[in-house]
This record gives sequence, structure tokens and C-alpha cells, in this order.
Amino acid sequence: MGFQIGEFMFLALAMGLVVLTGGIDLSVVANMNVAAIVIAWILSGSELGRIGSPILSIVIAVVLGLLSAIVCGVINGCLVSMAGVNPIVATLGTQLLFAGIATAATNGSSIGVSVIDYSMFGISSVAGIPTVFLIGIISYAITGWVASHTRYGRELYFYGSNPVASLFSGHRVNRTIIITYAISGLFVAIAALVMVARVNSARVGFGGTYLLQALLVVVLAGFDPFGGRGKFANLFLSVIMLQVLQTGFTILNFSPFIKNLTWGAALIFVMIVNRLLEYKTSVNCKSSHDTKDNNISKK
Repeated sequence: MGFQIGEFMFLALAMGLVVLTGGIDLSVVANMNVAAIVIAWILSGSELGRIGSPILSIVIAVVLGLLSAIVCGVINGCLVSMAGVNPIVATLGTQLLFAGIATAATNGSSIGVSVIDYSMFGISSVAGIPTVFLIGIISYAITGWVASHTRYGRELYFYGSNPVASLFSGHRVNRTIIITYAISGLFVAIAALVMVARVNSARVGFGGTYLLQALLVVVLAGFDPFGGRGKFANLFLSVIMLQVLQTGFTILNFSPFIKNLTWGAALIFVMIVNRLLEYKTSVNCKSSHDTKDNNISKK
């Protein structure tokens, strides 16, 4: 399962960060495909990939893959923060833009990887634990620590809870949003690196179902779609749980269409349950306050 979980755990982490701001990133899969195509093109043995040793090609591919995804993330952040575009509209537009760039660059065909040393990364392990899974654990741990113990993390949660109050409190709101989308782009780049190493190629449209699944695990983990609430430890457990279900569906030979139906229905169900629980909590709090006020007035 550690090998199968692959790039999805990083896409879920990227989505979770953005959701904390009260936003959403519909372009994570398209961004991943752009970065993967950049990486695969360099490692395919063409042009730049023929310069120097395989190790140099790998270094160049990793650096350019990281830069391309982070730049795409910064574009999203600037559209949301500085241009004031709604996150859904902004990332839907960039999703089409990134997908168009990837399609135009490859004509819709796949690009294979010819550097064998890089392909070994996708199947390597440390003490019997897949390297990709270890990197994922470290990424979740670092992100959770940063979100809980740094000024950036406090501003991130505060902005997600109340953007207006955060603005008038003197927080650098635009910077927080741009940094968040940039970090999201970083994790998307790691997902692209993992994907290319795992399947030894890249193509437009790979991982189309990851977007729905990323949204599902974020909601399952207790992240508020309106921002300001969510723990990355819970997100990690949700990713594991969903991967177990995915493996079970594969063993039972479920159709991909049934899988999509299940994920979509589960997402809607969980969001409705969350809203009902929040409504019940608010009603109980209001009734308790009213009871307390009545007791005070009687005294």
C-alpha cells in the first residue's frame, strides 16, 4: 500500500493547505501533469536530457519540476489574493490553462522516461518501508508542526476563520495566501516527481480522479470547507483509510465508474453531516446561553 498511495497523499496535503484558507485548488491535478511533463521530457533523453550524466539530468529535472509547479501555485495565489478572484473561479481557469499548456506541449501523447536511475526511486525502500511513503510521513509531520507552532500557521488558521478580522488585525493577508498556494504547488511538484518515478512516463489527463478523492479526504479529515479548521494528522489518517478502500475496490474488481459514484456520494454525505452537526452545535450553544441569561435575570 505504501507504493500505491504514491502521489495522492501529496495532492491531498496540497488541497488541505488551501482549504484552511477557505479556498480550494481545482488545478492540483493539471499542475501535477505540467510538472510531470517537464520532468519526463528532461529524463526522456531529448535535448536537455542528453547534456551531462544521468545524475545531472535528474537534478535538472527535479529543480525544473519543482519550479514549474511552485510558479503555477504562485499564479493561483496572486489571482486569489491580489486580483480578488474567487478561488473556485481562479483555479478552474488555471486548471484549463495548465491542461491546455500540457496538451499543446505534448500533442496529447505520453512521454517516457529513459533514465533508469530515476525510475528506481519509485520502487526504493528504507528498512522495508517505501521511500515515497516515508517522504509523505515527513511532509505531513513538518506541515502539521508549521501550522501549529509558527506565526505563518497562526495567521493561516486565523485568516481561514475570519478573513475580515485577520485583515484588520494587521496580518499580511496577501502574503499568507500566496505562500499557502506556493507551498501547495511544492507538494504538487513532489506528487509529480513520485508519479513519473512510479509509472516511468507522463501524459495529460493522468490522475483525473485524484481531484475528487483529494477533496473527499480533506472533508473526511474534518477540515471546514469555509476554512480555519483542520488537523494534518487527521488528514494523513483519512488518506490511509481511503487508500485501504481503494485497494478493497480493486480486489473486488469494482468498475471505475462505481468508484467515482462512491467517492462523489461519500463527499456529499460527509458535507451534509458536517453541516448538520455544526448547526446542532450552534443551536445547543445558543440555548445554553439563553438559559444562562434567564437564570441571571431571575437572580
